[in-house]
Amino acid sequence: MKRVVVAYSTIDPAGAGTALELAKMTDCRELKAGNSITCVTYLSNLELVIAGFAEDVLYFSFLDRVFDADYFIIVSRHSAVSRIKSLTVHHTGNILDRAEYGGRPRELAISNPPIALSILKHLIQLAKDRKLEETEVTYEVTHHGPTEVGKPLTFAEIGSSPFEWSHKPYQEVLAEAVFRAITEPHPNCISSVGVGGGHYAHQFTQRSIATNECYGHIISRHVVKEFRDSLELLESALRQAILKSSTRTMRVVLEGKIPAYVKHVVKAVSDTYGLEVIE
Repeated sequence: MKRVVVAYSTIDPAGAGTALELAKMTDCRELKAGNSITCVTYLSNLELVIAGFAEDVLYFSFLDRVFDADYFIIVSRHSAVSRIKSLTVHHTGNILDRAEYGGRPRELAISNPPIALSILKHLIQLAKDRKLEETEVTYEVTHHGPTEVGKPLTFAEIGSSPFEWSHKPYQEVLAEAVFRAITEPHPNCISSVGVGGGHYAHQFTQRSIATNECYGHIISRHVVKEFRDSLELLESALRQAILKSSTRTMRVVLEGKIPAYVKHVVKAVSDTYGLEVIE
């Protein structure tokens, strides 16, 4: 039987509210597990654990030491200066030589492309059904911690201001999208790594819907620009992005204007693993 852990921070209204809505959808019974606020329920061939911790989600590096799970989903708030209403999905990692928001430098977590795509597709449909107007539903690029968890880890977030974090319709939509993603068969998709584009990975989101690509790690154009004097760092990041995935990566997709030196490294690393490169 698979075990899936949905984790959240008890100090985060978006995560705690989403966890509460998710628990309402199941016969979730309290379970003692260290210092966490935890409940567990049994679905068809699945044990679902919903666990809250006092720490900020950026520092949930301990998850696989507390729970032996097949994979983790963290439900959380998303902050943005723009305060754009959003529902986002992404994987975690610090691609550069710094770790300002949890995790370790130059380390990526294990991505889960099929689950990320499933959550994303359900969010798109549910946001439309619930008439959450002017709400962006999108992948984000790989960023922040934790990076050390030894099982696949996916973030699903509500953004971007305290209003959305505490707004019950957003919490309900995120909870239902996560519930559907973990209880329905995983999509048969082309596991892919993205390179380029902005922080909000709209192009990769559109491709995932149109081409059935499912994205693990996505390296933004902002980060790509910092590789000019460190091609070794770029190669290391690409190898991790390709290998640290719950499913075998099949494709690397380049988006927008990519410098020639980046394309060269992408092609060389992709050839090593027999991957298709799409420009």
